[in-house]
Amino acid sequence: MFLAYYVYNVLLVVLIFLAYQYAMTSKRAYAYMIITIFTLVIGLRYHVGDDYLSYKAFFFNQRIFPKMEYGFTYVCKFFNYMEFHYSTIFLLAACFEIYFFVRTFQKFKFALPWAFFFLFTTLELFIWNNALRQSVAFCIFMYSIRFIHERRLIPFALLILLAGSVHKTAYPLGMFYFVLNYKVKDGKALQYAIFFGSFVMGALLKELIFAHIGTIAGAIGFGETTNNMEYLKTLDWSNGKNSMGVATFIWLLLDMTVIWMYEKLKNSYSHTGFELYYKLYFIGIFLQNCIGGTYLDRLNMYFLPFRIIIYSFLMYELAKNKGVLYRVPIIFFCVLTYALCMWAVYNHAATCSPYEFVDLNYMPAKEDFFE
Repeated sequence: MFLAYYVYNVLLVVLIFLAYQYAMTSKRAYAYMIITIFTLVIGLRYHVGDDYLSYKAFFFNQRIFPKMEYGFTYVCKFFNYMEFHYSTIFLLAACFEIYFFVRTFQKFKFALPWAFFFLFTTLELFIWNNALRQSVAFCIFMYSIRFIHERRLIPFALLILLAGSVHKTAYPLGMFYFVLNYKVKDGKALQYAIFFGSFVMGALLKELIFAHIGTIAGAIGFGETTNNMEYLKTLDWSNGKNSMGVATFIWLLLDMTVIWMYEKLKNSYSHTGFELYYKLYFIGIFLQNCIGGTYLDRLNMYFLPFRIIIYSFLMYELAKNKGVLYRVPIIFFCVLTYALCMWAVYNHAATCSPYEFVDLNYMPAKEDFFE
């Protein structure tokens, strides 16, 4: 357990420090260091993440999941043919995640240090350690938003194709190129009404979702798991593991603060494409209130993580002001969200701990990949 605390805390501090240096100097060497360190630490983990064993098994035998996406499948086949160590697939996934994550902030590097803080404290990193393919697809999609802002269809389409080759649920995201730039009513009162209305809607929807969980899972591209209903039910809110606890309250306060500061943030950072990221973020928090804690959380993995970007803009804006009125909420949110992250490590959330590193000198026989 001590190693888990050490790894996560040291990695967090190092990434924030390097991101700050990158933001101040724009020297690519710092970006390369971020990518290298993150790839090695996260890519060389061992049995960290609930899905680790499944991906390890698939590396050796692609027939156990015959409907896996062609991009991921052929990469595993190629690595097998070259007799690479199975950890290569985790290294490659980590490299893709962090590369596209850093590239997303290329035009607003000032927010990158905060982004790494929220990557950890929103527990998005633990999701990356589990939903490997979808996390890679999300990072590619997140980077592709810059091309919607620049109205460059071809690079956007190519990125969506790349994301879809890793996880097929990314293909429908292509429609955002045609709708995301449309102006919508975004008054503060309307946003609050929709935001709080989503809680009411969620109370009605969650019962319906649970009653038809198998059908819905298949419809959104997760049909390969519908044969295991007990597994699906463990992901549902009805198991009592998801409740209106401290974490929910903190994110509620943060989201309310973001809405309150929306006009200021939009006017200050319009050149970054802030409105596009904000729309996706708002979809994410809306869906979280409606379907959070159900199997459809997997669908929201393409939207809710945009809060990392929006929270980073918020904290950067608040930090520019020297007054106590602004510093107090920064300290409040930082302390509480960091404590939640450490509490998640303590509780072995998503098997994020204990943390171990893989033995590169040991290559199991193919028939022993579940050892």
